[in-house]
Amino acid sequence: MKKIGLCGTGKMGKAIGARLIEKEYNLSIWNRTRSNSDDLIKSGGKFFKKISDLVNEVDIIIVILGNDDALKIVYETDSGFKNCDLKNKTIIEMSTTSVNYMKKLSNLVLNQNGSFIECPVGGSTKPARDGQLLGLMGGKKSEIDSLDFLFSHLFRRYEYLGEIGKGTAMKLGINLPLLVYWQSLGEALKLTCQNGIQFEKALDIMMDTSGACKVAHLKIETILKAYNNNLDGSSTFGLESSLKDMKLMQDDALKHNNHFSIVSEAIKYIEKGLDQNLHYEDASCTSGLIPKNFN
Repeated sequence: MKKIGLCGTGKMGKAIGARLIEKEYNLSIWNRTRSNSDDLIKSGGKFFKKISDLVNEVDIIIVILGNDDALKIVYETDSGFKNCDLKNKTIIEMSTTSVNYMKKLSNLVLNQNGSFIECPVGGSTKPARDGQLLGLMGGKKSEIDSLDFLFSHLFRRYEYLGEIGKGTAMKLGINLPLLVYWQSLGEALKLTCQNGIQFEKALDIMMDTSGACKVAHLKIETILKAYNNNLDGSSTFGLESSLKDMKLMQDDALKHNNHFSIVSEAIKYIEKGLDQNLHYEDASCTSGLIPKNFN
């Protein structure tokens, strides 16, 4: 069986790593903070302090990191991919970044004789743990097809979209309606509350109508906690990550001489949350904050 490397053991990385270990893959791990990898190490994962040492150990490396600064450590530092011989190595890049930076990462890997598969994913930690993610892939189709044995353990569905960059564009497109939905739901609940309807009643009715998106029912508790000033820091996708993705959407629009008005307005609510130090609260919390706490 192929040896798998994992760069990044945040919430999604840990869930993917646990899935791979469950499926009996030989898993090697790198993360900036070793303690984030403790659970995977206890389950059989092997930790490496240096990225170059991990590269020497494995055949396939999955990278899933939270931002471009973290990606630069993996790809562009002295011990990163730019100074590794990547011959016969495949990099599967699952992070969400810009289209242009994804292309840059691909070129860096190709220049080091490696293979590069673009694969930002749709889904949160539970689908990741259960092997039910959506994979949005760019690169050489023959290389992607050759890894079906691995992808069948990680994805409920994976789609080949063509050249590098198209997977990223699709991921941002998928995220856009959801990320602005939480703000629109918050304004809808504010409309009902300002006309004397109890918040909990209005939220319950919304969840039983077309006012609820597919995943809204999973966030009812978070929304109620936000409304009642009882947030606890738990999230599957935080406000800070929301802002990052929404700015990527804005930047891509500007690159094509467009302007995304809805995203730009929704960002203002995210920034209010960050001003209140709610960086790691779930993105859905704004649905509860807008009616009562964001004036």
